[in-house]
Amino acid sequence: MNIAILGLTATSYGSLTYLKNFLPRLAKLDRANHYDIFLPADRCAELEVPEPNFRVHVHGWAAKSGAVRVAWEQLIVPWILRAEQSAAVYTTHNLAILLSRVPSIIIVQNLEPFFARKFPNTLRGKTRVWLLRMLSKISLRKSHRVIVLSDWEKEFLVEQFHLPPEKLLVACPGVTEGFRPPAPGSVASLRKQFGIGPPFILAGSRLAGYGNLLNVAKAYASLVKANRISMPLVIPGEVWDAQYIGRVKKLLCTEGCSDRVKFLGYVPHEAMPLLLGHAACFIFPSLLEACGMTLIEALACGAPILCCNRRPMSDICGDAAVFFDGESPEDISVKLFDVLSQPSLAEKLSSRAVARAGQFSWQEGVEKVHRAFLQLAAAPRVASPEVATIPPERRG
Repeated sequence: MNIAILGLTATSYGSLTYLKNFLPRLAKLDRANHYDIFLPADRCAELEVPEPNFRVHVHGWAAKSGAVRVAWEQLIVPWILRAEQSAAVYTTHNLAILLSRVPSIIIVQNLEPFFARKFPNTLRGKTRVWLLRMLSKISLRKSHRVIVLSDWEKEFLVEQFHLPPEKLLVACPGVTEGFRPPAPGSVASLRKQFGIGPPFILAGSRLAGYGNLLNVAKAYASLVKANRISMPLVIPGEVWDAQYIGRVKKLLCTEGCSDRVKFLGYVPHEAMPLLLGHAACFIFPSLLEACGMTLIEALACGAPILCCNRRPMSDICGDAAVFFDGESPEDISVKLFDVLSQPSLAEKLSSRAVARAGQFSWQEGVEKVHRAFLQLAAAPRVASPEVATIPPERRG
């Protein structure tokens, strides 16, 4: 049985983390069925699985832009699926292959399209999100199964789009290998790699409107101006919305504390434990997440966590975090000062975090998705109209 997995969105962060954990576990679980894995060229080496029943297809040009990728998936992939006689196709993002009769499974990792009007965005960003929303709504109905990353996400999609609950399968992420409390002597590696040392505050979320970094910047600036804290604020990540981050930097400059804030840019996933493990506290201000894999990783590293008091963040952290009103810089500043000024509270949060992380398992999530593959592939199929086989030279 042939199963196709489309992972062209696995270029960084959530989608890349997902496939880095999903593919090796799937390979160990299933040595009988054949898998065709479609990956971006620049991530092929780190995602390739050395198993004979896993075949990687590299399509560098198809991942150069979101629009090109979507066009390639929707127009060319149906031909490829038919040529390979695929029994099922799994897209590791919101969109199903709408023109294909091959049974499909999607995973919804991006909820931004469903909340487009609630957060600031550029005109180009608003157009992109609107298109994704339209295609995502169609995909939710067309797909045979929908994988979601949290109970809250399932509840939201069922209520919002009147989907049958049994169609959605909750498969939570787990802890990526290497994410653990820092080893003795690792401060030297931290200084060498990032040019920083403890103590510092770490803030992590998508550098866009719903990531809510502006309110963190306001809270941090108010504490610095009041001489209540002096440690630097460290922010990793690629800029997703330059206009929004421009507002953040302008505020920091106006408040006279831009020299205390360090934007690191893109940080490789394997380097994040150094930052998470040595942070005096980790702030996760995001107002919208399907799950928040970064939170699970922060728990595993023993970081004292402050995060927005919205689901699913509150479900993930339980009693291992201090929660704040994400839309109130004043509340963020109060909670941040509480953690930084009370070592006993920080130690308690750190201890609870490591214990809490043990509740999340990649293996369990992969097994659920694998069972969905087998059930879907074994189900009776509706005959599809005759389609000419695409020549091999056109598949790349």
